[in-house]
Amino acid sequence: MPLASTGPSQTIALQPLTGAAFHDFGEVAENPSTHNASLPFATVSANQGSATKVLDVTHMDNHYSLCSSRKPAKPVLNMFVCKPRSLGTESGTGKKVFPVKVLERHPFTPQTFVPMGLDPRDAETAYLVIVAPTLPLSSSRKHSVGQAQPPYPVPLTTRKRSLKDRLLGARPNPFTNDFAPSTTPRQPSSAGTEPKGPGLPNLSKVQAFLARGDQAVTYGPGTWHAPMVVLGKRPVEFVVVQFANGVAVEDCQEVEVRVGDDGEGLRVVIEGDASADTGGHTVKAKL
Repeated sequence: MPLASTGPSQTIALQPLTGAAFHDFGEVAENPSTHNASLPFATVSANQGSATKVLDVTHMDNHYSLCSSRKPAKPVLNMFVCKPRSLGTESGTGKKVFPVKVLERHPFTPQTFVPMGLDPRDAETAYLVIVAPTLPLSSSRKHSVGQAQPPYPVPLTTRKRSLKDRLLGARPNPFTNDFAPSTTPRQPSSAGTEPKGPGLPNLSKVQAFLARGDQAVTYGPGTWHAPMVVLGKRPVEFVVVQFANGVAVEDCQEVEVRVGDDGEGLRVVIEGDASADTGGHTVKAKL
């Protein structure tokens, strides 16, 4: 059976995607000179003075050395052609809503989405970034996530653990507070660039962001997020960059989003116009 996470019925309001607002979940890549980037970026002159190079707009770190299979990962670059999603209608208000039914994470790799051909002034098409924090793993929750061995939930197995497995399991857990990294993190650092813990998503603190066509987004390793949500009238192509080792449960994990009451579930409110500040003017997506 797939993993499931249960929370209360609630509506989530959209907010503009900015580096500061998204800091705990990952990074936003954008041109700081034209879009009032909310986090500082270092820049240098490049290409004989004909270009400005913006440094470290995102951190593509490979954490697969921590995975259970020990199978090495390689960088992969794929394209996702994402069709517009169907919206529901909220009873009582008549507002358009996007129901969140599934969340996923990539435990050992960041994942960067770069939209192609989406004009930031396009009033007909936009994309959403929906994320959730990770719950701490208490002793009462360990059984629901496979005893947290390996550090992320995997299907339970009856295979007897070898001596090597037991010895490896005795290492300090890099996903808990008692782990001290041996190297100094790169600057600028972001809370979203560090792997998250093995817990399920915190459905009471889901956030939803409206992204501009000139913004790329990086989900930090282990960040719970909804599969890409395109809104509007046409598909959007995304170039997607991540690491992968071909072990399905180590590359991607999903949970079903359930509600513990008789309400309408977890949903993002899409009102008549959704707006995003582009640093000097406001773009409204008529969704």
